[in-house]
Amino acid sequence: MARSGPATLLAVDGNALVHRAFHGHASASRGPLQGVATMLCAVVEQAAPQGLLVGFDGPPERSRRRERCPAYKAHRPATDPELRRLLGEAAAWLTACGVTVVHGDGWEADDVVASAARACEEAGWACLIASSDRDVCGAVSEVTTVLDFRRGVRHVQAITPRRLRRRPGVEPGQYVEYAALRGDPSDNLAGVPGIGPHRAAALLRAYAGVDDAAADELGLRSVLGSQPARALRADLDGGAEGSRFRRNVALMTLRRDLAVDVAACRPASAAETVAAACESAGVPGVASRAAVALGAG
Repeated sequence: MARSGPATLLAVDGNALVHRAFHGHASASRGPLQGVATMLCAVVEQAAPQGLLVGFDGPPERSRRRERCPAYKAHRPATDPELRRLLGEAAAWLTACGVTVVHGDGWEADDVVASAARACEEAGWACLIASSDRDVCGAVSEVTTVLDFRRGVRHVQAITPRRLRRRPGVEPGQYVEYAALRGDPSDNLAGVPGIGPHRAAALLRAYAGVDDAAADELGLRSVLGSQPARALRADLDGGAEGSRFRRNVALMTLRRDLAVDVAACRPASAAETVAAACESAGVPGVASRAAVALGAG
């Protein structure tokens, strides 16, 4: 993993990675765990970090977000037992390889990698977050870049502050409010009626935040139009419990204070140990590649 320049941690959303491998390789002869290993190696090879961490969701029955809002992700079907098994196998294989694995007790992989990014800022490291979940865009900063692999690990898109300013057209610090206005159907979170991504971005280009916009009634109508402006003001009048916007902000704001020891994320296992872990996990075809990508170089 060695390279010149500032130290960089690669923080990987393990759930997103495993989900993609499961759906992409479940019927392949090489199996989904080898898909996980292959994808992880590809991301590590592109990022060339000094440290690696993989975060996973905590148990869904202890979800703090579900406690706050029972509708959160309630529309999703129960996790496929084979996918649940793969999540466990992937975490065990990574641990055997010497990779730092963190489960967010009560929280999600997004919260783990966002906390890793904050820990990097405090330690003077840069951070690369690899995920297919756009919620992690809330962690983008001048020293944190998101590597979006929604189109596959061969087509990773780097999301930087400059990229967010261009599309969707907001500052990094505004991303959560932008997402809260627009809503997120994948998490069963409706946005403010009449305010989609374009109006949400337009509002946050005109104002520093939603509360500033709401205080300017004439300006709000000028930016959004009369009906969406009335809908937003009515929503905000619902308070912390009745407002979709405020509920979404609370649910979409990532935890940044979960314990992450950045220095401990440096690779420590010998290449032989990584290769042996691959053999033991039944993915010998990736052993040589993983030994180089994940081992102490």
